[in-house]
Amino acid sequence: MDKKQVAINSASFVYIVNMLRMLLEMKLISEQEYNKIVAVSAEYYGTEVFCV
Repeated sequence: MDKKQVAINSASFVYIVNMLRMLLEMKLISEQEYNKIVAVSAEYYGTEVFCV
C-alpha cells in the first residue's frame, strides 16, 4: 500500500472513531457497540495500533 492510501485510511479511521465517540457521549450507542464498530473499522482500514 502506498503512503497516500495509508494516509487516507488513517484519516478515515480517525474520523469514524471521533463520530462514534460523539454517538457514545450522546448515548445513541452503547459502549459494547462502540467497541465492536471500532474493532471492525480497525480491521477494515488496516489499523494496527490505536489508542482510544
